[in-house]
Amino acid sequence: MKKKKKILKITLISIGCLIAVFLCTFIPTLSLKTSGMKMLEGEYITLFYEKQETAARDVFEFVNAESERIAAALGFSEPQNIKMYLYDRQSTLQTKKYGLIVLLLNLDWYVGDNRGADILLVSPTDPGAHSYESIKYETSVHELVHAYNYILNKNMTYWLDNGIAGYLAGQTPYPNFVSWYNSIPSLTQTRTSNPITFSSFGGYPFSYTYVEFLDEAYGWDSVLVLAETDSFEKAFGKSENEIYGEWLVFLEGRWSY
Repeated sequence: MKKKKKILKITLISIGCLIAVFLCTFIPTLSLKTSGMKMLEGEYITLFYEKQETAARDVFEFVNAESERIAAALGFSEPQNIKMYLYDRQSTLQTKKYGLIVLLLNLDWYVGDNRGADILLVSPTDPGAHSYESIKYETSVHELVHAYNYILNKNMTYWLDNGIAGYLAGQTPYPNFVSWYNSIPSLTQTRTSNPITFSSFGGYPFSYTYVEFLDEAYGWDSVLVLAETDSFEKAFGKSENEIYGEWLVFLEGRWSY
């Protein structure tokens, strides 16, 4: 009996230690700020940065200037409380969002994200698979749109959220991008909220074309209705299945797959 109690005690202690270690990996997510961050404050955005001040000012000036256009496009008549956290290294950005465990995945393409209306962005001086210019001119605005989308509708689908972000950020896909993937995303796939799965089937360029189609076929006001309500009937008078089928026709005609 004593031996069994000892084994049970050791097992419980081991489990407790494993849980503690696991929880510790999320410590970086408790605060978006890092020690010693400085601040740049504009009319539309407040940016916190680490040591790369020149790059931070470069990003800040561009994003603050773009904010009025993005806010207006998404139906906001005045500035919102948007904060951007610019990290000198990708590893810092990634752990602030997902904790230390994300470092095992080696996601060199992962350079920006948001937590609600707060933007997490890597400094363009550590671009990973991207470039200084693409982070400054595209990723920064993409994440800005995510922040406004969150304020507009906290439950917006990952597919529509990224489609609108890519579309308004001007992240036009390469002409032959469809041929890079084994298939067109299914309707079920477009409903995923897993960022790695989304990226693997080409969610970013495909969702761009989806919003492009909606804008051209039904007008931007209808896109905003969908963004705010998640209702295809209210936005287009049609079902999600019908809109998906129309998008496939558009995709074949415009993007030649």
